[in-house]
Order: sequence, then structure tokens, then C-alpha cells
Amino acid sequence: MNSALCTLSLFPASSLVLFHAKSASNDVVSDTCKKCAASNPNVNYDHCMKALGSDPKSRMADLHGLGAIALTLLERSKQDPYVRKCLSDCSDLYSDAAETAKEAVGAYQAKRYLDVQNSVTTDADMCESQFKEKQGVSSPLTKQNGDGMQLSYIELAIVAIVTGS
Repeated sequence: MNSALCTLSLFPASSLVLFHAKSASNDVVSDTCKKCAASNPNVNYDHCMKALGSDPKSRMADLHGLGAIALTLLERSKQDPYVRKCLSDCSDLYSDAAETAKEAVGAYQAKRYLDVQNSVTTDADMCESQFKEKQGVSSPLTKQNGDGMQLSYIELAIVAIVTGS
């Protein structure tokens, strides 16, 4: 009975220690992300929390350890050959789209609206969809691709209004 009572009394104590350790590790990540976001307007606090928190080692890391984790995550993101190929393809698509957009401007000014409709492409959509072909890979260009798609849709809608179609 005495050993059972001792074991039962250790359970709340060990739970409290584990909770405090987990809470302290979240505090280090949270504090680091707050400081990073406050010192650099390009750092998104939520992204920082998600990225650093994605590595199980962050639970026990200090500031120096979090820096090493960030470098490891950066190295992985730059080394993925699939992502590199997708980004290269997107670069080609966007280069073509920039040239096509110049042609569309001329066609729009000349009121050749059919040429404009044929010129406005969904290269941004094609770029975004490439990243979905491999499970677990997400596009680092989602916002830019979304903005590009929206501009294409806006242009097509304006042409439809102008031409009455």
C-alpha cells in the first residue's frame, strides 16, 4: 500500500514537471519568434512559430539551438530537387507571361480585345499546380500566384465588360 501511495503521489508531480518543461520550451520558441518579428518586419510571427515548432528538437532547444534548427530547415527547403525544378519552371512561365503581358498591353490599347483575351494566361495557376503533384510539397509562391491569377481574372472580366460579352 505504501509503494502504491508513493507511485500515485509521483504522478501529479511528474505531470507538473513535464507540463512545465513543455511550457518552457514553447516559451523559448514564442519569445524568440516575438523578438525576431519585432526586430525584422519581414519575419512573420505565426510562420516562425510553425517552422521552428515543426522540429521536435525545438522543444528542448535554447536560442542557439533554434538558430541551428532554422538553418537546417532552410537547407532542406533549398535542397529539395523537386521544389527547385518547380521554381525553375515557374520562372520560365513568369518570364513568358511578362512578354505576353507586354503584347496584351499593346493589343488592349489598340482595342484588339480578342488578342487580349488570348494573351491573358493562367501561368500563375500552372505554376501553383506543379507543387500539388507531389504529396507534402507546398508552393512558396502561393500568394504571388494567387495575386497573378486574380489580376488575370480581373483583366478578362474588364475585357468582357468593355466588349459587352
